[in-house]
Amino acid sequence: MDALLLIDTDDASYPSDDAMETLGDIVTRTRAVGGVLIFASTKEDLADTPDEELSIFVPDDEDLVLRSDNPDIFEGVSDLAAGLHDMAVDRIVIAGGDDAPGAVYASAMAALVCNFDVIVLSDSTTDPKGEPVTWFDAAEDAGAMVKETADTWLRM
Repeated sequence: MDALLLIDTDDASYPSDDAMETLGDIVTRTRAVGGVLIFASTKEDLADTPDEELSIFVPDDEDLVLRSDNPDIFEGVSDLAAGLHDMAVDRIVIAGGDDAPGAVYASAMAALVCNFDVIVLSDSTTDPKGEPVTWFDAAEDAGAMVKETADTWLRM
């Protein structure tokens, strides 16, 4: 089963309108099938923000909302990998706001180490200026798949 992991998708960290619209489609698809949807924030200034305001995609009661003081979500939330394995998640689809390389990259690499298959959504992972990140080749070299959002089918 897949989990969709969105990192730092608050207004300030995720400024690309095009990426937001593209990513919104897979968020809708994940919710429609009752899939595992995880919102994660690595921003210290958002630590006290209510869960439903942590992302432009408005997490709801069914979603998992995480806060980490470490860019690597798996390091910052120590039982995340074990919990996802217990839920039969074997693939992480990941996207969000990343600062060259930052939390999306670190978490994708950690997910690989934690024995998950990883898909990085190339058209939904942006730098602070809303541009695509430049580390996709490194992610592929490490074992991740890099795909466009519309070409990604979720296994739920």
